[in-house]
Order: sequence, then structure tokens, then C-alpha cells
Amino acid sequence: MSGGVTSARGHRPGVRRGLALAALLGLAACAAEAPPPSSPAAPRAAAACDGNFRISNASSRPVQRIFWRDSALTAWGSDQLRRDVLDAGRSAPFRVATPGLYDIRILFPDGRAMERRNINICSGQVVTIGNFAINAP
Repeated sequence: MSGGVTSARGHRPGVRRGLALAALLGLAACAAEAPPPSSPAAPRAAAACDGNFRISNASSRPVQRIFWRDSALTAWGSDQLRRDVLDAGRSAPFRVATPGLYDIRILFPDGRAMERRNINICSGQVVTIGNFAINAP
């Protein structure tokens, strides 16, 4: 061997430290390339949730009224069907102004009502009205 210090195992300590330093620098470079959680990739995921969703009536009766409210509020909004009804077996698209947690209340023509609280309304979601419950993923 040409000069330098060699350990009992035959390794040169300077080379070993150099390799360790190179490995650490390589990891640091990889970490620097990874986007931070607040990078533009995060807003794109949030933008995918635009508040559009569908309500599907899988019950055997028409739905006469549909109300919803932000789960943080206590007052119901206006009837989202207005003068229409959502017939059995039909569905309709809706949109909330701000995606998030909502409570939904429906009324049947006989006056019976059903409610479901804390539904996370997001793009493409389907809220299904059954004979005995409102179901949402």
C-alpha cells in the first residue's frame, strides 16, 4: 500500500469517512428534491374537491325536499329541490359552496324526515337515500 493509515481490518479510515460523507450528501440531495407538504402538489389535491356531488334516491318513495347545512351551523338552508321532487330510482347533481362536513335532511311527501350528519362532501361523491337511512361514504 502506498502511505496512509490502515486499520486492523485493513481499511483506511479516511476512505471510510469519505464514503459515509458522500452517502449523507446523497441523502440530503434527495431530500432537497422532494417537494415539501405545502408545495403546489398539495393545492392540486384540494382543488379536486370542488363541492360537486350527487344525491341518489334508492328508496321506494319520492323525496319532496332536500336541505343541507354546514355541520358547524344549526339552521337548515333552503329546499334544494325547490318545486321539484326526486323520484324513486333517480339521482340529481348538487353543489355546495365550500366542500367540507355537511348535515343533510330529506322530507318525504308523507311528512317523514331523515337526517345524516357530518357527511364529507367532496367532488364525485354520491349520497344515497334509502328507505330507512341516508348513506354516504
